[in-house]
Amino acid sequence: MLRWLDSNSLRVAGYTAAAAAAFLAGRRERPLVRANPDLWPAFWFLTAGLFLLMALGRAFDFAGVATDLGRSEAVSHGWYANRRKFQAAVVAALGAIWFVSVVVALWRVPERRRRYLPMAIVAFSLMCFAGIRIVSLHQVDGLLYRRHIAGAKVGSVVEFVGLVTAIAVTSWQAWHVPSPDRSDSSRLVGFERSR
Repeated sequence: MLRWLDSNSLRVAGYTAAAAAAFLAGRRERPLVRANPDLWPAFWFLTAGLFLLMALGRAFDFAGVATDLGRSEAVSHGWYANRRKFQAAVVAALGAIWFVSVVVALWRVPERRRRYLPMAIVAFSLMCFAGIRIVSLHQVDGLLYRRHIAGAKVGSVVEFVGLVTAIAVTSWQAWHVPSPDRSDSSRLVGFERSR
């Protein structure tokens, strides 16, 4: 039923659409920075660049190339037979980095930058997911590529849901730009009252 989600072309298109949505969000915010200095359009442009790189990586199978390169290095240095513990350590490290980064971001991101937090978490999650896929730990590969949800591989479904979330969050943020802080005008009103 959902077998079409396994299409690499669809995921390349998804990353490209996420990049386009982020670019448009940046373009929409850029002229509003003067009125609202809390806006940060550079975030959207950087996110667009990240998604564009991920689209290119998906299109040219850089993950497969990186996995093959790692495999050949492991064979040539004689630790291929013991690779599982190294792969498990990298997967665990990526998971820990993701968790700590998200917790610290939720705790420490200043209020004026909170509007960018959902997209930062989604983009970082997709990057960590790509990293875990590249490591190619047998148990993780078994889950991502040999298990299916409604006919589609679990890995394809997870990536597709991440991309749809990225596009939805970016689009929502682009059209819901906060109004400028009224503190200057309220101070002015207070000043006039005290005269």
